[in-house]
Amino acid sequence: MANKLKTYFQNYFKKKSKFSIATDIAFLVLLILLIIPSTRVEVSSFFIRLVSLPPSEIDADEQYFISENDKQWALYTMEGKTITLAELMTDKPVFINFWATWCPPCVAEMPGIRDLHKKYGDQVSFILASNEPPGVVFPFAEKRDFVNLPFYQYRSVPAVFRSESIPATFVLSKDGRVVLSKKGAARWNSGRMNEIIDQLLAE
Repeated sequence: MANKLKTYFQNYFKKKSKFSIATDIAFLVLLILLIIPSTRVEVSSFFIRLVSLPPSEIDADEQYFISENDKQWALYTMEGKTITLAELMTDKPVFINFWATWCPPCVAEMPGIRDLHKKYGDQVSFILASNEPPGVVFPFAEKRDFVNLPFYQYRSVPAVFRSESIPATFVLSKDGRVVLSKKGAARWNSGRMNEIIDQLLAE
């Protein structure tokens, strides 16, 4: 067995160029990182971030309003305070993102959401909603420098916001019209997204 392996590698290095060997090694390292649980999310999210595209609005004739009942959706701050969606709207556009720490696409798009939040701040109500406890969310946020983002917990979700997968993101106008609904990761710090928010702020 040892001789067979020795012969295989001797032939391998004779036939392969240096570039091919380097490529094979890089691919092998990538596979190992994807297998190891502690690095899987980081590596996956990096590549997802590279291929993520800017989001787009829903066509005007397909946009819809959430109900008054939907506006009473209860959320919980990381400190345990209960607050409704209606209280967070307060005549502002709303950015709602459903996510989880174990979800590579969620982690991939978080830096873009952070940039968007940094730019618009209190002009837009950002809601990063997870069903994970503060003991999971806080270490995640501290490790990745997301501590200034507005994280909330939820225990139930109105039908209008339900999704079979995460991340799922909804952007609402000041009067509660859903203008954007995106399933999967997106490049939120894009020029197109800035245009959408600027338009909503001007309404």
